[in-house]
Amino acid sequence: MFDYIQVPVVDMREFPTRESKVVSQALWGEKVNIQNRSGDWLSIATPDGYSGWVPPSSIIQREEIYSGHIEVTRLSAHIYPIPDIEFGPLKTLPFGSKLHILESSDLRWVKILLPEEKEAYIQKGDIVSEPPIRNKRDLIPFSKKFLDLPYTWGGRSSFGYDCSGFVQMLYHRLGVPLPRDARQQICDGRLKSLALEEITPGDLIFFGKSEEKIAHVGMCLEGAFFIHASSRENKPYLRISSLSDLEWSGHKEATYPFRAARRIT
Repeated sequence: MFDYIQVPVVDMREFPTRESKVVSQALWGEKVNIQNRSGDWLSIATPDGYSGWVPPSSIIQREEIYSGHIEVTRLSAHIYPIPDIEFGPLKTLPFGSKLHILESSDLRWVKILLPEEKEAYIQKGDIVSEPPIRNKRDLIPFSKKFLDLPYTWGGRSSFGYDCSGFVQMLYHRLGVPLPRDARQQICDGRLKSLALEEITPGDLIFFGKSEEKIAHVGMCLEGAFFIHASSRENKPYLRISSLSDLEWSGHKEATYPFRAARRIT
């Protein structure tokens, strides 16, 4: 038997209490490892190696048959108990949620199997196939799909990303499973250092007090522009900024005066 996340998104907390800080999130259908239990909380590890505490109600145990043949391609999508929207959805799933198809012959609806082994339905318009991400440049138009999503501390889903969660998702689409945090990502051996004047679309740009104190990451677009999730500048949402903006310019008055660029090898 294996343990899966059965809710759309669950916050992972630093300690087994609702009042403790969020450290990351676990997502619908992810296989997780249970490490410990404390009262009404479970300590889990997600596939990226991150650990945190979640309520037991977010976990379901079952055989490894949940393979996920399709995925949600909208930023969010409703699933329904019957093929009819007028009775309300069961759940709302974020982008990338994997689903197990049972039947797809209907023109509008796909019958799916939920992790708890219940049948449900999703509209075909929410699972339309997208062009594959073959290289870094393909990430540019794809990344802009997520503009204006709310910045969410610890966020890993299209309900809200943090900076490293967004970059992690982008590079996962490229087939590169990056670590969870920006300070871990800059140290990834698959990324090579390059000068700021050498950056091209799809490269990563890191910010912090120093290379040893990285606190923020974004992905380079054309020219001096980059896309990122941030709550700085009174703009708590996923957006496009410029390296010439004071907050990101490397100026001594910036919150993060250090900048470094990395490219996947």
